[in-house]
Amino acid sequence: MSTTPSIKATGFQGAADDLKVHLDSGRLPRAELEARLERDDLRYLDKPLAASTWVPIETYRRVVEILIELEADGAPELYLHGRGVRSAERLHKIGLYRQFEASVDTWGARVGKIATTMAAVIYNFTRWTFETGETHGDFKIIVDEARDFPEIARFTTQGFIEYTSKAVSGGDVRVRSERATPDRVVYTGRKPR
Repeated sequence: MSTTPSIKATGFQGAADDLKVHLDSGRLPRAELEARLERDDLRYLDKPLAASTWVPIETYRRVVEILIELEADGAPELYLHGRGVRSAERLHKIGLYRQFEASVDTWGARVGKIATTMAAVIYNFTRWTFETGETHGDFKIIVDEARDFPEIARFTTQGFIEYTSKAVSGGDVRVRSERATPDRVVYTGRKPR
């Protein structure tokens, strides 16, 4: 496994595919892309990657920053949240969440298990923990060792957790996030009262 803070290709491929659409349509000239990325970034873009491939998180950040400029319409946090929601929807459609069937009493813990399990597979850095809240249905997911976890990943993960929470609970759940310290991100989930 790479010691460079990285994301698995399964987490990166959607961004690479979206960038390819802009290249193929001519909206993003190849010369401009090459000028904006590092030389090593380009090797992750020109072909489908094996699911086990690790992509440097900085490559992912640079690719998504270009997508923000092309697609976000001036609302980067909402755009990133939407990317996270769409990613969670794709995984839900292929049946990932069936293993996490939940009752009304246990759905918060199920969301925590999904998020912390996925994070351990997708990132080779960070440490994720889950805590139930004081009120039924409330929860926190804490990401430590997150100094290299970029803000783009923070907001896409927020969308992922929010979609997962709604899918597993069958109800409305709001998730917010904050970078509590440079090395810690906290996601807070709450059912509207």
